[in-house]
Amino acid sequence: MLRFLLILLLCALFAACSSDDSATLKEWFDDQVIATSYGKEYQEIDVSFKDYNLGYDSSAYMVSSYAALGNVNDVEQMLYFGLKVADSLSPIWKLKPDSIFYANFYGGEVPEEHKKLEARFYWLKEEKTEHDSTWLKFQNGFKDSANISVDSFSISLPEEFLKLKADTIRLLTGIKLLTNNAVLRIAPPDTSNIPGVFRVAQKTHVGHCENLCLHAGVRESLNVVLKVDEIKTGKTVVFAQLILPKSSDTTGSELGHPMPVFVYNEEYKIDEDFVKVHGHPNLLFWESDTLKLQVTKKLRNYVKAAKLQDTIGFTLRLGNPMLNPTSLSFFNSNFSSRPAYASYDFYTALKGDKAKLRLWYAETD
Repeated sequence: MLRFLLILLLCALFAACSSDDSATLKEWFDDQVIATSYGKEYQEIDVSFKDYNLGYDSSAYMVSSYAALGNVNDVEQMLYFGLKVADSLSPIWKLKPDSIFYANFYGGEVPEEHKKLEARFYWLKEEKTEHDSTWLKFQNGFKDSANISVDSFSISLPEEFLKLKADTIRLLTGIKLLTNNAVLRIAPPDTSNIPGVFRVAQKTHVGHCENLCLHAGVRESLNVVLKVDEIKTGKTVVFAQLILPKSSDTTGSELGHPMPVFVYNEEYKIDEDFVKVHGHPNLLFWESDTLKLQVTKKLRNYVKAAKLQDTIGFTLRLGNPMLNPTSLSFFNSNFSSRPAYASYDFYTALKGDKAKLRLWYAETD
């Protein structure tokens, strides 16, 4: 029924658009409380930041389509494996490279610096098989560990571990990469890679820099609260941007690709004509000294409120790297489906006095 009503509505709109009676079309838009035009001029408001904090989810999670092992830009990824083995333990584990990641960034080849690495291997006997949600808490600390090498995604296990014997043995094992500034991307392991494995988890630890670093590729966000005034009441916001100064420093860009900044819960749409003139508005590690973040939905709801508050909050997140920054497209196909573990310091942007809001209002005449 809902689909039928939608079809009727679209047919009515098409009929209105196809007729020469522009008044009919304007009347239909008026009935839907949709602005038919807006000016090119905008209102620009100086804003200052009242508060900001980093939000981070450090809980472990099950590996699904890809996993990471390593540390870069204060982001450390550790892998955990649940094993149930009925006979002898395999001395070699062969991990599979994540083909999608290496195809996007390295032409399908694994770089030499990812082939021979040092790591620490941990293990612990488990009394029973826990439910996934309980297992992911890793409540019991590891009692045994040994240094190992990871050579071309092949792991040679320590002799102490291989001496474990039992008719059926349950094990929790973990791997931490010791080589700095390296991250291995792997496909989810199965029993052909690791005999006896039946679940794999990833846990991320994020170190915090002295200022306000926001990390990409992990479940982290930057929550900011702005002090605002001078916003026009009784107006409809058609488009709004949060303007922030941006550093041209590429420190923190793991893969050397531009990184988009998004405002949570905003639908990000970019007009290609805008990009031709002004460039991509929300990319870090790329040209220009300014970030222009779309905040239309938030400002529209803010202005609609019966009583304007003197503050408004936003949540910033970093997206996946842009594969072709010279393209005008902001569709998903232009971005990697795999994250980069990048880091960007927002201290200068939030501490200075150059932050602004730009608002375009619907015309009333």
